[in-house]
Amino acid sequence: MVDLMSEYLKDCSPYISKFKYDIDKRIVELVCVETIDNCLPKRKITISGIQSYAEETIDDEFDDNCMDGVIGLHEMSVGKFCIHTDKKEVIVQYNGTITVTNVV
Repeated sequence: MVDLMSEYLKDCSPYISKFKYDIDKRIVELVCVETIDNCLPKRKITISGIQSYAEETIDDEFDDNCMDGVIGLHEMSVGKFCIHTDKKEVIVQYNGTITVTNVV
């Protein structure tokens, strides 16, 4: 299992401003902010061609008023990716691509 967090979130905080699974478009979008102080969107990770999506809540008693943060981004195997945050773990199987872009 390869952890890609330092590569995908380079020069960016792990704090999440948007985490969305669009079942119609078969994409997952994860947007992290530049810093916790300014909360400006900085980096967007998009996974396309989602074939399956599984989500598990890590801590039911986590404070929903706190900003969620990425703990790990793992390529588990070819076509299988895990996004691990403070609040949940999401595992997707995909046959598309993973793109990482700066949000302007």
